[in-house]
Amino acid sequence: MSAELCRIDFEPVGKRVAVPAGTSLLDAAQAAGIGLASVCGGHGHCGRCLLAVLDGDAGEAGEAERGLLPESELAAGQRLACQARVAGNVRVHVPRASLVTSQRLQTGGLARDVTVEAVVRGWQAQTSAPTLSDHRSDFDRVAQALRAAHGLDGLTAEPAVLRQLSPLARRTGWRLTAYVRDHEVVGFAAPGRRPAGLAVDLGTTKIAGYLADLETGEELAAAGVMNPQIAYGEDVIARLAHAVRQPGGAERLAGAVRSAINDLAGTLAAEAGIARDQIAAACVAGNTAMHHLLLALPTRQLSASPFVPATSRPVDVRARELGLELAPGAYVQMLPCVSGFVGADHVAMVLATGLDRADRVAVGLDIGTNTEIALCRPAGPALTSASCASGPAFEGAHIRDGMRAADGAIEGVRFTPDGVELRVVGDTRPTGICGSGIVDAVAELHRTGLINERGRLRRDAPGVRRGRDGLEVLLAPAAGTGSGTDIVVTQGDVDEIQLAKGAIAAGVRVVLAVTGTDPADVQEVIVAGAFGSYLNIDSALGIGLLPRFPRAAYRQVGNAAGAGAKAALLSATERERAWRIADGIGYVELTTFPGFQRLFARSMQFPTIADVPTIADVPRFPGG
Repeated sequence: MSAELCRIDFEPVGKRVAVPAGTSLLDAAQAAGIGLASVCGGHGHCGRCLLAVLDGDAGEAGEAERGLLPESELAAGQRLACQARVAGNVRVHVPRASLVTSQRLQTGGLARDVTVEAVVRGWQAQTSAPTLSDHRSDFDRVAQALRAAHGLDGLTAEPAVLRQLSPLARRTGWRLTAYVRDHEVVGFAAPGRRPAGLAVDLGTTKIAGYLADLETGEELAAAGVMNPQIAYGEDVIARLAHAVRQPGGAERLAGAVRSAINDLAGTLAAEAGIARDQIAAACVAGNTAMHHLLLALPTRQLSASPFVPATSRPVDVRARELGLELAPGAYVQMLPCVSGFVGADHVAMVLATGLDRADRVAVGLDIGTNTEIALCRPAGPALTSASCASGPAFEGAHIRDGMRAADGAIEGVRFTPDGVELRVVGDTRPTGICGSGIVDAVAELHRTGLINERGRLRRDAPGVRRGRDGLEVLLAPAAGTGSGTDIVVTQGDVDEIQLAKGAIAAGVRVVLAVTGTDPADVQEVIVAGAFGSYLNIDSALGIGLLPRFPRAAYRQVGNAAGAGAKAALLSATERERAWRIADGIGYVELTTFPGFQRLFARSMQFPTIADVPTIADVPRFPGG
């Protein structure tokens, strides 16, 4: 990069751009294809382009910013993008409210039939108002009505719930709904208000939330948001390092994700048309690091060998202890983990896909920043799992023109004799390339012989040119992009995908070897996760990202971890099953497998192509 250029990292959008010193952050965002709100046209009047500068020099705040932003916000790094001008490399956080387009966040997944037996039920109560001759306390008269009508005995309630009861009962004429968990009343509501539950898939990059009726099991609303912890590191290791090494780091990470879940709960309640205090239970599934950071558990031992969690058991915690505004006595259940790098999200995926009950040899892959691998062998061992650090490349990170799956992201690539065909999120001009798009592009480079088995671009091949970062292939010329700059695939991008796919392929091979499984015996491969939903299976097989089992069927199931969290929310039986799954999984630590590094290096190579295309078969590249 030229000395006069400054690199701007936009998080959690996952887009990077190089601009000259003195460029405003608004212009830098536009150059990166990021749609920032700017009602006043960049004159510093509307305050809609608010960003947070996390690192780097964005100059001193001027008169316009000081007129709109309190000194405390300026001191915390809040700036107006149209006014802040960069003087060096800068990393900024873009709040969702400042975007005019939103990211595509996968919430859909398996639709499972679950017999509803939620741990919280709503019971109708009707009693008489107090009189001078009936001095029973408010709670006693409601508890006695519940015992008489429904046989509920020994009920208790903590002060937070009692504070809710007295004014509500008088407003509703002593007719109300009690939300009961075991023998504890966790909330009260107006008569007929059924309890709802919140299921959360707490991912490293994304958080998916689901609101469900705890009596019928009906999904009331679903939404996803980016995990704001991205501002402190794109992967688990970086966040653990921040938590351990930075004063107050763990508290910042916990606060960020708690606030995001709380906001998500409010959004879902508003969409479903219910009050927040009708959310009487919650269930969260996340990897072990996300689990520990949310609960503010010690994390130092997670980041050092032998990488053990503080606990792997299910944890019940009051929602308000996590800052969640739900029913006043509501609990959040954290599903069990397996090990330091195989968490509750993996358990939830196994639960949702039924891998623990499969009658065939099957492999489950939950692909993301970390990829979890599960192998089911009905003949035993029943379940064996491993985790590999596949890195953030599948989210568009560390890719030259990478971005996450927002409008303008190239999500599909096909080379034809007539040129390059692109599929773009939002059907608009491309501004970058997301994870599924870069996998497609690398698969096409391999299929057409522009890269060899070692992943090296052929410098003499048509369409390969030298760019500012070395050899590259042009996907979209500047004149046809939303950013006004060329969108390319570089040698560095290919290297990133090689590292990611090598880690996954090596992990699968180790699990097969440890369990003595012949690849020919595998009958099904289940691909889960947000990235896996949009992945082109043919491309993934073509570059060796997914193993090519000769007898296996491949199935994409979307956000299976979210589906598992919903099942555990709605059913006590499914919660118990999740505990049995976690307790029964055999965990394989990949790095202790003899020859793992050698296997990893071999797995980075691309499959051999018997017939490398001739020059005539290679497409005409734009500008090539």
